[in-house]
Amino acid sequence: MNNAVYWLVLSGLLRILLVSPLRCYECDLIGNASMYSCFDPLDTTHDDVRVTQCQDPRETCLKVKTRFEDGDVFYQRKCGKAKHKDSCKDLHLNGTRYMLDVEVCSCQTDLCNTADSMSALSSRTIAFITFLWAFLL
Repeated sequence: MNNAVYWLVLSGLLRILLVSPLRCYECDLIGNASMYSCFDPLDTTHDDVRVTQCQDPRETCLKVKTRFEDGDVFYQRKCGKAKHKDSCKDLHLNGTRYMLDVEVCSCQTDLCNTADSMSALSSRTIAFITFLWAFLL
């Protein structure tokens, strides 16, 4: 009986952990009075930095850093689709009027698009590890 309860609780917890939508930080420079709120390191307490839930389960958390040829830098953090998950890719784009260097970083854990490394454990992962630790020892 005790073993059955354990597996029932474990399966319920797994369902909650796996179904919860991904949460990401969302901000950008366009239209913000405080233009540095989205820069690295991210100030998560700033009014212009929001937490959003990704609507599509295929989405990841993104951090996009665009450097213009004149030296200006634009940051954007949001939910979005990325070809390469849990990685950063550098792109060089040649436009008709300007050149851009773009770094796109993606990650798949809650609120992971904060810093350069983008390697934080999600709260879901920590809860799952804690649960397993408590019941397996």
